Amino acid sequence: MTTRVAIVTGAARGLGAEIALRLAADYDVLVLADLSAEHPERESDPRWQEVDADVVPIACDVRDAAAVSAMFDTAAEAGTLCGLVNTAGTGLFTPLVEIDQQLWDNTFAVNARGTFLTCQELVKRADGPAAIVNIASIGARLGNEMLTHYGASKAAVIELGHSVARSGALREIRCNTVLPGLILTDMWRQTIAWLRGRDSSLEGVSDDDVFAGFVQQMVPMGRPQSAGDIAEMVAFLLSDKARNVTGQSIAVDGGAVMS
Repeated sequence: MTTRVAIVTGAARGLGAEIALRLAADYDVLVLADLSAEHPERESDPRWQEVDADVVPIACDVRDAAAVSAMFDTAAEAGTLCGLVNTAGTGLFTPLVEIDQQLWDNTFAVNARGTFLTCQELVKRADGPAAIVNIASIGARLGNEMLTHYGASKAAVIELGHSVARSGALREIRCNTVLPGLILTDMWRQTIAWLRGRDSSLEGVSDDDVFAGFVQQMVPMGRPQSAGDIAEMVAFLLSDKARNVTGQSIAVDGGAVMS
């Protein structure tokens, strides 16, 4: 009987951890990668006590081709790699005129190069059907002078998905991209902290209320998205129910970006 394995990058906390938890019902083994193999936020979540899948935490810097290759070696030892989710990412509010080369290069190294390296490794190694879901952002479709570097890197992820989908199509390797909308993640909290330093009107306003203001401005349905919303879409795209879906970019954003 085949032991089905999935890799999730950026799995230590937040969106990546939620996606991993959802996939635990669909796979026998989860290889959960982040910069550190220690995942205290995930490990403290009581829902993981109910998980039957084997969990293999691993340290992997997705910017490093050798580290990515080693991660895939670990997955191969565990069974048959059937799924890959690229959640690892970075991006902070920075005005266009303040983006230096180091920030630009590191953002692309994590978001674009890291996604490329993992997709490339799966396409090279897969010996049967497999599915990839890359996590981009609605920021890839919304010009924002505070997120120029982030949006551009996530646009690269979308286009990469098209090429990977074509490359793997005849081998039953599918690749799709999910564009999350507004989720109050650590990245958003860091952004709000940055805004507080530049906007005195936010003094005394909670992070939740600041975030709610963005939601009301940007989301036609008037509500934020949750990590669980994204996890369900990822699980669908990895499943056989989506066997004829590949090369697509799907926004889960309450209508913030309509196509």
